[in-house]
Amino acid sequence: MGKVWGIVNRKGGVGKTTTATTLSYLLSKEGYRVALIDFDGQRHSTVLSGVGSPEQLPVTIYDILKAIAMEETIPPKEEYIIALESGVELIPANNRLDNFEKMMADADFAEYKLKEFVDTIKNSYDYILIDCMPKMGMPMINVMICCDGLIVPVQSEPLAVEGMGQFFGAFHKIKKSANRDLEIIGILITMDSRRTRISKKVKARLQETLGEKVRIFTSCIPRSTRVPDAEDECMTICEFEPDNPAAAAYQNFAKELMENGSEDAKDTGKEFIA
Repeated sequence: MGKVWGIVNRKGGVGKTTTATTLSYLLSKEGYRVALIDFDGQRHSTVLSGVGSPEQLPVTIYDILKAIAMEETIPPKEEYIIALESGVELIPANNRLDNFEKMMADADFAEYKLKEFVDTIKNSYDYILIDCMPKMGMPMINVMICCDGLIVPVQSEPLAVEGMGQFFGAFHKIKKSANRDLEIIGILITMDSRRTRISKKVKARLQETLGEKVRIFTSCIPRSTRVPDAEDECMTICEFEPDNPAAAAYQNFAKELMENGSEDAKDTGKEFIA
């Protein structure tokens, strides 16, 4: 069964979608079977994957979860899977997903609907990555209940630690009551400027606030004006400009993620090669 990783943060603009799409690409490039679930009504992962007019898609993650909530048959995979050139299989979103909480208001066991769906596709993939919407509440609870691990991108800026207490409080509640296997895989520093004092202070404050048990990846993603250029071309920075420092940093992050004592790498019997 595939590993399920959520790319999460209660704040927007921290590089969550960039991380989800780039890591999906890098894992697929190494021969892993990868699915990317866009679980955000802003549908950025869908757009950055080159899908035009997401609002016109006949079946998205919202329609799948609506069918589950109404105890209807899930649409067949060929109606919702979008096979990307990279080999990643995208499960898209559009702005209908903004109605997720309203749609789930009267559903029984609403917190488990995403897990119910993910369980139907787990055997088809080595990794399932979920790009989660930046808010606490029902969507985040669904992600935490269905995931094996969480990767938390955090922007290198003074207010980065704000709100992390609420996030980790929710994590511990879910781990204790609903998903004992859930783990924080690590904190990924994004939009980093290593030469500034702010960058060093943010890393130190994160470690002080979160404690030594929470892993902060050694690899940090530097700020780069070429990342938006890549996204404008519907490409990851690793495809668009492989020699860019941000591309190299994502390569190092993926290697660190897979090699640093990761049980996930052992489970699939493969080793990531940067």
